[in-house]
Amino acid sequence: MLDIYADFAAFYDMYVGDWLGDLSFYLDYAEQVESSILEIGAGSGRLTLPLVKAGKSIVAIEVSAAMIDVLKSHLCNEPPDVQARIQVINADMCAFDLGNKYKLIMVPFDAFNYLLTSQAQKEALERLKLHLAPQGRILIDVFLPLKRIERCPAEPVQRVDTVDAITNNKIRGWNVYSMDKYRQIETRQLIFEVTTPSGKVSKKEFTLRRRYFYPSELEKLFSDNGFSIEDAFRNYKKECQPDSEQLQYVLRRSACK
Repeated sequence: MLDIYADFAAFYDMYVGDWLGDLSFYLDYAEQVESSILEIGAGSGRLTLPLVKAGKSIVAIEVSAAMIDVLKSHLCNEPPDVQARIQVINADMCAFDLGNKYKLIMVPFDAFNYLLTSQAQKEALERLKLHLAPQGRILIDVFLPLKRIERCPAEPVQRVDTVDAITNNKIRGWNVYSMDKYRQIETRQLIFEVTTPSGKVSKKEFTLRRRYFYPSELEKLFSDNGFSIEDAFRNYKKECQPDSEQLQYVLRRSACK
């Protein structure tokens, strides 16, 4: 199984920083269920750990073994009761079977956008449906890069400028974007420059691709695969913000499928 985050994982927490702007959105739904929650694309535990610290139990699916290593390193610093409420599983969202059903399934922070083909999207939705309890909900958060669709930056965009607290290395990072509007694929070349305290400089470069979706396309995709949309929002305060580049969907299984 190809790990597209193998190189990026070491930089991920610095790239995302301490951003938790979507946490309250997920907490609101999590507080409505008492059983375990299934999180798809847990990454380094950005949402997983705060939810568990709030008293929830999480089954965390992550396709990247490198990202799981980062998550587990964070988990080692938590008390035993927190560790006991997280189960981490290395699996592809298109091909997992836990033999269980969940009242709440979360697919946060663009994880669905990494499904580049219609076949992968269908397979993932089938997996989600298989694991959804009766009357359960699925939360899917996808990105729609409106500004880059209109005008893709010609120059690298600086994304990171920080100091690693563990190594004291200075980390600077840039994104170089390209947009395939026909296939709706955004390609990001990520460039990280690492400067050690002694002044030695090294660079890491790797590429990630994400497919973006328009609302009408998602509505059809969900309907064709057996889901109805309970709610749709365009910001994490559950509002419709027309210029928002994040789309949140609350799905239930369709009554007829």
